[in-house]
Amino acid sequence: MVSKWKKMKLALSLNLCNYLPRTLEEEPPSLALNSAETLSDAALLSPLNWPMTPTPSSYRRRLSRSSSKSSKTCSICLNKMKEGCGHAIFTAECSHMFHFHCIASNVKHGNQVCPVCRAKWKEIPIQKPSLDLPYYPFDRCNNDAAISLFRCLPPSQRAITQGHPEPATFDDDERLEEQIVFDGETEVLKKENRDYVRMMDMKVYPEVSAVPQSKSCENFDVLVHLKAVTGDQISQYRRAPIDLVTVLDISGSMGGTKLALLKRAMGFVIQNLGSSDRLSVIAFSSTARRLFPLTRMSDAGRQLALQAVNSLVANGGTNIVDGLRKGAKVMEDRLERNSVASIILLSDGRDTYTTNHPDPSYKDALAQCIGGLLSVAVQELRVEIEGVSPNVRLSSIKAGSYSSLVTGDGHSGLVDLGDLYADEERDFLVSINIPVEEDGHTPLLKLRCLYINPLTKEITTLESHVLQIRRPEYVAEEKVVPIEVVRQRNRFLAAEAMAQARTLAEHGDLEAAVKAIENFRLVLAETVAAKSCDRFCVALDSELKEMQGRMRSSHMYEASGRAYILSGLSSHSWQRATARGNSRDSSSFVQAYQTPSMAEMLRRSQAMFLVSPSHHRLIQPLLSFASQPKPR
Repeated sequence: MVSKWKKMKLALSLNLCNYLPRTLEEEPPSLALNSAETLSDAALLSPLNWPMTPTPSSYRRRLSRSSSKSSKTCSICLNKMKEGCGHAIFTAECSHMFHFHCIASNVKHGNQVCPVCRAKWKEIPIQKPSLDLPYYPFDRCNNDAAISLFRCLPPSQRAITQGHPEPATFDDDERLEEQIVFDGETEVLKKENRDYVRMMDMKVYPEVSAVPQSKSCENFDVLVHLKAVTGDQISQYRRAPIDLVTVLDISGSMGGTKLALLKRAMGFVIQNLGSSDRLSVIAFSSTARRLFPLTRMSDAGRQLALQAVNSLVANGGTNIVDGLRKGAKVMEDRLERNSVASIILLSDGRDTYTTNHPDPSYKDALAQCIGGLLSVAVQELRVEIEGVSPNVRLSSIKAGSYSSLVTGDGHSGLVDLGDLYADEERDFLVSINIPVEEDGHTPLLKLRCLYINPLTKEITTLESHVLQIRRPEYVAEEKVVPIEVVRQRNRFLAAEAMAQARTLAEHGDLEAAVKAIENFRLVLAETVAAKSCDRFCVALDSELKEMQGRMRSSHMYEASGRAYILSGLSSHSWQRATARGNSRDSSSFVQAYQTPSMAEMLRRSQAMFLVSPSHHRLIQPLLSFASQPKPR
C-alpha cells in the first residue's frame, strides 16, 4: 500500500494540490510588516507571492500536522519554512530544505542542482509527466470541483522546453492572433490605415535662401528633416504587433544583484507587451538554451514567461555568440511573422572572473527600447534625391551611420533610414555644387520618400516640392544660416570627434583623446548656435565635457569612459535615444532623441523600480497594454 506521503508527493508534482495563502491572523505583527521586504527579487516574480488572503484559518488544509515549532528559511524565496502552515517542505539529498513549490519550479525549468551547495541531485522533487502539463491559474480554494475542472483541461500545446531536447528547427511559434473585421467596417479600417501611413512629415532647409548670380557654390548644404507623426499618445489600436526575442546572460558574473535586476526588468517587459505581441527568451552561460518558443503574451503566455524567467540561476561562462546565434535562429525559423521584430541582448559583457558593480541604468535603456518597439510607425524608409537643374551636382550625403549613395554623375542619390518610431526624427545633409546662374532662381533638388506601413504592409510614397533658391544680381547682406542646419553640422562634427577620441583611447593615448575633444569644443564655442545659447549646442558641449572627465585615467576609461563614449557615438550617429548619465536630468543629452512613447515607458519603469516590493508585485499588470481592448 502506497504511503500517504508518497501519494501527497505525487499529487504535488502533478500540480493537483491546492495552495491557500497564509491568513492575516496567522502572521505575527512584526512579520506582517517586514516579510515582504525580505523577499528576493526572484521571488517577486512568483505567483506564490501574491498578497495574503484574509480567509478564516479553519478552512485551510494543512499538508503537515507536525507540532514542531522550529522554523528555517527557504533559500529561494527567503520566507520562513514553518511546518503546519500550508506549505510542503522538501529536504534534498544534501540535507538542504526548501518550500516544495519553490524548488519544484526551479527543477521544472532544468535546474537539477542544489541552489545552496551546487550538489547535483539524483532524485528531483518533480515527476517527469509534469513537464508536459501546462500551468493553468485557477481559484486556489479547497474544493474537489476545482481539481476536477483542472483534470478536464486539454493538454498543453507548448511546454517550457528546458525539460525536453530542443528541436532542430524553431518552427513551433504560436500562431498570430487573427484580426477580426466586422461587415461594413472594411472601408473604414482601410481609410484609417491610409491616414495613418500618411502621417509622415518632410521639410527641406537650404543653407541660405539666395545666392548672387555671378557666384558659384561648392558643398552647399541642404538639410532634409523627416518626422514620423502619430499624435501625442501611442495606443495599441494603431500599432503593429511585435515579435521579440530577449537573449539573457545568466553566466556566473551575473549572480546576485545583477540577476535580480535582470529578472525584474524582464518582468517589466512581459507585463507591458500586448496580447498580440509574441516573446521568446534565450538564456546563455557556457551554452545557450531556449526557454520557450515565440508565445503570445496573453494571460497564460505571461504566466509561462514569468515562471521561466523566475527559474533562472547564474552559473557558468559567458558565450554571447551562442546566445545571439540561437536568438537569430528563432527569428529565422518562425512559421508566422509579425511585421515588427527585434532581438534584445541583456548582458554585463564580462567574463566569469571579472568583478564589477551592477549598473541599474540598463533598465532605462531597456524601457526606452521597448517603448520604441511598441510604437513603430514607419519601416524601411528610403529617401531618393534627384538634382533638378542639369548643372546641379550632388557631391556628398552626410547621414551618420545610415547607408547612403551618390551616383557617379552626381545627378541623384539615396539614403536608407530603416524604421522610425512614432514621433521620431531623422536629419541628413546633402552637399551640392551650384553653378553660376543668370536666371532669377535655380531649382536644386526634388525628394521622394518610400516606406512600408507596418499595419497594412503597403508601400507609401511621399514627394516634396522642388527646392529652389533665388539668384539676384547681388545680395545686400550676408544671409544667416538657419539654426537647424547649424545644429546638424555640429552633430556630425561631434560624432567625428567622438570616433577619433575613441580610437586614440583604445590605443592607450588618453591625453590625445582628451585633446581631440577639447579641439572640437573650441570650434563648437565659435558657432552661431553656441553664441545664441542654443539648447542642443549647450547639451552637446556638456556631454563632450563629461567624456573628457571619463578619460582622465585608464581605470576611469575602462570603468565607464568606453561605454559612455560608445553610447554617445551611437546616439548621435543613429539619432536614437540611448541610456547614459542621469535619465531624469532634463538638461542632459539623454533625452535628446527620446520619443513620447519612450519617455512614457521610461516613466513606468522608474515608477516600478521606485515602489517598495511590499506594495508591488511584478505578477500584477502595471498599466499594461493588455488592459486595453484588443487592436482592431
